[in-house]
Amino acid sequence: MIELSLGSFGSVALPDLSAQFLATPSSSEMARLDSFAIASGTSSLTLMERAGHAVALEACRLLDEAGGRPKASALILCGPGNNGGDGLVVARVLEERGYSVKALIINASRYSEECQVQASRVSFLYSRETDISSALSSPRITVSDNDIRALFADASLIVDALLGTGQQDAPRGEVATLVSLTQAEKRARNALKILAIDIPTGVNADTGRVYEPHIQADVTVAIELLKRGMMQFPARGACGSLVVASIGISDRSDVRYSLALGEHIPTLPRRALDAHKGSFGRVLIVGGSAAMPGASALAALGALRAGVALVTRTTRAGWLSPEIPPECMHALLSGELPHYEEGDSAAVLEQAARAQTIVIGPGLGRHPDTGKFVRRVLEGLSSMDTSLVIDADALFHCTREGLSIRGLRGVLTPHPGEAASMLGCSTLEVQDDRFASVEALQSRYGGVVLLKGAGTLIYDGTHGRIVPRGTPYLATGGSGDVLSGIIASCMSKEGLRDFDATVAGAYIHAVAGERASVASGGPIIARDIAWASASVIGELER
Repeated sequence: MIELSLGSFGSVALPDLSAQFLATPSSSEMARLDSFAIASGTSSLTLMERAGHAVALEACRLLDEAGGRPKASALILCGPGNNGGDGLVVARVLEERGYSVKALIINASRYSEECQVQASRVSFLYSRETDISSALSSPRITVSDNDIRALFADASLIVDALLGTGQQDAPRGEVATLVSLTQAEKRARNALKILAIDIPTGVNADTGRVYEPHIQADVTVAIELLKRGMMQFPARGACGSLVVASIGISDRSDVRYSLALGEHIPTLPRRALDAHKGSFGRVLIVGGSAAMPGASALAALGALRAGVALVTRTTRAGWLSPEIPPECMHALLSGELPHYEEGDSAAVLEQAARAQTIVIGPGLGRHPDTGKFVRRVLEGLSSMDTSLVIDADALFHCTREGLSIRGLRGVLTPHPGEAASMLGCSTLEVQDDRFASVEALQSRYGGVVLLKGAGTLIYDGTHGRIVPRGTPYLATGGSGDVLSGIIASCMSKEGLRDFDATVAGAYIHAVAGERASVASGGPIIARDIAWASASVIGELER
């Protein structure tokens, strides 16, 4: 098992860092993987036994930390489905190993066949006294609400096996009651540990939404693979430390998203020993304005620190010059306007013809004349063999002018607010289902889409990546401008597809933010990210 510390994403333990364990399925994708494994000859009960034994190992670790046998005791909360069946296996294994354990199963009108089999193998099964008829035939000890509170109070560890990955709404009925009791007990006793099987109850495995009430786990043991919603917030916070337990499900063909870790971090080409500055691409930054000249300067700094040797920035002589890297060249546009206009497009396209990658948008401004300028530039680039990063105000103009980047080698990099404008919805709607949002953006505008935020998503219409790195201190002015420059640098490297270059750029930016924050002891500014990116790039090149 490889234990990783992933910045904002905390502790994640994976069997290894091969592509096999980096896939992050949705609930429906995981169901298909389960079905394929069963159809291939592994029974569902065998898979359940493997899952339960794997979770029991983690439960034993937590019980031993709480005092071990026979002092520490476990309470297993079991639902009526296969997640509950997993929990019953855990209960049986813990008892066989000498731990004090009780299993409490909810009353339901239907139980999965596998759950019923596992219930018949447990001799210490409890359920609430209720007038709701239960379809479970196995013997149980019925207990009052006061008795249940005593079960909670006696537990050193509570195992959440109530609901699995198919949750699409808030817990209801008896499940909601047990979730609320668990959370109340945790607030009363911080030493109590909570272990969730596969995903905490009240967490959506597809989107990362968290419902009320929900389980706040200390540890979640994900069966076979992390589910994609677990790697978005607020779900990531509800899962606690993550441990992936492999149970022998091998197929990954239907899984659309994977983590940008291990084998999925693109390797950057090594620098030849006899390289010269012309070997590392040329980037053109089209941005800045009289009001916001610093944005394009930060994009230029990001590109330079990420390894591009030749960076040019378009500007007017009359625009105030912020602190600009002296290594950056300037393409001076004529006129004295404080913004770009349609007539500037010819001079910009002339510069673009000499560049491998163009960044357009940082500090561009939102004047209507600038929208016409963006249209002309995109039209002109359609006949050039250049790659394009569209960010910030250029995204605004794409929306207002009804522009797409189909036919262009392009990457769009919206933050959630920009994505909401581009999709005609609210920022809350974007964040409620970031996977649906990034796919809708790609479908509408084309190209590769990077949706910024904790758990940055990259999608190209076929497959996607989740970047599980970063720090809250990346939320600082100019951070996105630096990201655009870093992505442009990666896109300028020979042999790297636009999708892989975008993944590499987002990973570099996130890890650089972490390192810059460690170096500063806390808050950072955008320039710190650019400077820290060089060490990450050096590692990827080596």
